Amino acid sequence: MILAIGNSNLWELEAFDLVRQEIEKKGQKAVIFKQDKCLEGEYLNYIIDNKISSFVIEIDGEEYNAEQFSAVWNLKPIMPEKIRRFEPIEYRHFIKRQFYAMQEAIWTMFANKKWIDNPWTVVKAEDKIYQLNTAIESGFNVPDTLVSSNPKRVSDFYCHHDKEIIIKMIRSSPMNDKVIYTNIVTDKYMEAIESVKMSPSIFQEVIKKEYELRITVVGDNIFPVKIDSQVDSLTSLDWRKKPKLNDTEVELSAIEIPDDVCKKIKLFMNKMNLNFGCIDMAVTPEGKYIFFEINPNGQWYFVQLKTHIPIAKAIAKLLIN
Repeated sequence: MILAIGNSNLWELEAFDLVRQEIEKKGQKAVIFKQDKCLEGEYLNYIIDNKISSFVIEIDGEEYNAEQFSAVWNLKPIMPEKIRRFEPIEYRHFIKRQFYAMQEAIWTMFANKKWIDNPWTVVKAEDKIYQLNTAIESGFNVPDTLVSSNPKRVSDFYCHHDKEIIIKMIRSSPMNDKVIYTNIVTDKYMEAIESVKMSPSIFQEVIKKEYELRITVVGDNIFPVKIDSQVDSLTSLDWRKKPKLNDTEVELSAIEIPDDVCKKIKLFMNKMNLNFGCIDMAVTPEGKYIFFEINPNGQWYFVQLKTHIPIAKAIAKLLIN
């Protein structure tokens, strides 16, 4: 049996269902523990009875013992909105930490299972500095980059690159009803540069793009997709800025990439110790491939919907084998 750990939103359940169908074709079963339903009947339970320990998971009224699962699919679960908005605010972090501690326990208790991907590995892999270092070691081209909270260094970097740099977060951090995208640094922003002391950030040179790539990697399978982000000013810097429900307005199409780029991807994934990830790259007008980042828990369902690339089938096969 396969265990997925995720959430109850429609988008994620549809993606899970696609993989579940492929798993059932192989004669196995898959269930999803919905972390955001922890106030409505989905529970993790660690039990010691007469020196015998067990981990019991309650899903949709059914109980499952950890020993029933051969593999675990980690879908980046989140806390329910009631906890994320809990008042008084001083208790919010305390409550969240108790749930995360329980969640981390399952990471350890399931250490002998096959994971896509092991959450401890994912935590490390989400580090953007680690990603860039590993990308360089793997032979990728990367943008000139500064990660700092020093206003003077940021100002110097801004001037050195002729005032053409972008800013993005070091790590994604969910906020209620708010998403922070990649943004251009302007003179107006530089007037308030002292504020960078409050939040270390990633600054990079602006890369001139012909198009972008979303590359979903599942085991040995590499699924590259071309993103025509440069045809619209709203998507040219960050193509995620123009989404719509269950789809994306930016044009996606399957594409082939050179063998040497594929070899670098496989080397990079091996160094990161990841079985799955969504890599963001760009191709310049000169044909140079530029690595930006990898999302170890990246979204892939929209790619399959738009291009019919069999990503779900590859995920199911990796979980089963």
